[in-house]
Amino acid sequence: MEYLPNEVICKCKNVTLADIDRVLYQSARFTDVEKEFEELQRLTNCSTGCGGCHDKIMKIVSQAVSG
Repeated sequence: MEYLPNEVICKCKNVTLADIDRVLYQSARFTDVEKEFEELQRLTNCSTGCGGCHDKIMKIVSQAVSG
């Protein structure tokens, strides 16, 4: 599934796909999905509320890491 840049992925913390992309692509190179996910949580607080967005965010991170 494709998301629009301004689409809210994490409703609890109001984090959009653009917010996620901004954080992910600040990294010079990706190391692993879990590490990138944790960094994303630290910087945006996404997936720290109800957790309903966890799978969506993991998919986005996985796609970014795998290129």
